[in-house]
Amino acid sequence: MHGLHSMNIFLHVAESLSFTQAARQLGVSASAVGKSISRLEAQLGVQLLYRSTRSMTLTEEGRYFLTRSRNILDDVASLQHELTAHQHRPILMMWPHFSTS
Repeated sequence: MHGLHSMNIFLHVAESLSFTQAARQLGVSASAVGKSISRLEAQLGVQLLYRSTRSMTLTEEGRYFLTRSRNILDDVASLQHELTAHQHRPILMMWPHFSTS
């Protein structure tokens, strides 16, 4: 699940284009967000964000990763919702009925 956590952090950064704003939304420090993005980029072997002292933009790889991450995180959320909803449905047990005649 560590990969999903990293995707979620990246999603927040990519949508806000700010480590500070993403950190506020996630309830962590901006430093932790920055380190997580650096680890993710190192793990993937690509730069996801262009950073300068005044701005941040997505690289081509970052835009692609954002699109795929959104889809994956949406699928996971949908799956969790389906499973939770399934837990609360009554289960009907059907027993075969064999005629004796």
